[in-house]
Amino acid sequence: MTTPLDPGLGLSQPEPEPEPQPEASPGVQRRRPRGVPFIALITLGAVLIVAGLASLGRELTRSATPAEAAAALQREIATRWERLPAGKIFPATVNYSDSEGTTLVARLVGIAPPASCRAALEPASYAVVRGRGCVTVLRATYVDASGALASTVGVAVLKSPAAAAQAASIAGPLGPGDGLHAVTFDGTIASQFGDAARGAQGAVGTGPYLFLYTAGFTDGLPGTAAAAQEEQLNAFGNGVDTGLQAALTDHGKPCNMKDIKC
Repeated sequence: MTTPLDPGLGLSQPEPEPEPQPEASPGVQRRRPRGVPFIALITLGAVLIVAGLASLGRELTRSATPAEAAAALQREIATRWERLPAGKIFPATVNYSDSEGTTLVARLVGIAPPASCRAALEPASYAVVRGRGCVTVLRATYVDASGALASTVGVAVLKSPAAAAQAASIAGPLGPGDGLHAVTFDGTIASQFGDAARGAQGAVGTGPYLFLYTAGFTDGLPGTAAAAQEEQLNAFGNGVDTGLQAALTDHGKPCNMKDIKC
């Protein structure tokens, strides 16, 4: 017969065994936190933006190189004909020197609307500028101080200074009837000066512009007769042409131009 244990005895009771923990299913993977890659992408993007802004700031504030300054100057000159008003290109008066070297004043008769290169030039001259990027021709007519001489001056806009220089070397020696068409303004002192009265012509390249002139007499003297006074006519036409070049081509140092920092 089994005797019950005395509560006073010092025998310890056995500890209960721990309950078994459920095992993870072999098909279930632990998921990685999604927030870490997203935060990393945001940080990387912020770093790239800051670096880009810093690079842009350095580019905007750096000084132009000599080559960049020269290129900017050429672009500024090449677009002046579009930006300047007609009265700046063809002013009311132009100082010129006659065949004896005396400084006189030519007076503006009128300014013609811009014309195509084909319309403003004789075929021989048009053939010269056609392959050199001729954009348009601006023209005006002036009379000399005495009112006896008239000259239509023109500015052909070409693609480059080199093109203008090449065109001038070919067009300059052409005859009076092979250059610029004269522009007649009815009701003025030069109303009888037209193509038939052309006695001299010339051309010079300055910057990307070909400056042209054709000259004769205001009374309509035929060009064949006017050619006898070629020296006088050339002095007048070339003198006015020269006086017009400054507005389109004069400049200082590129670094003194607006928006160019050297």
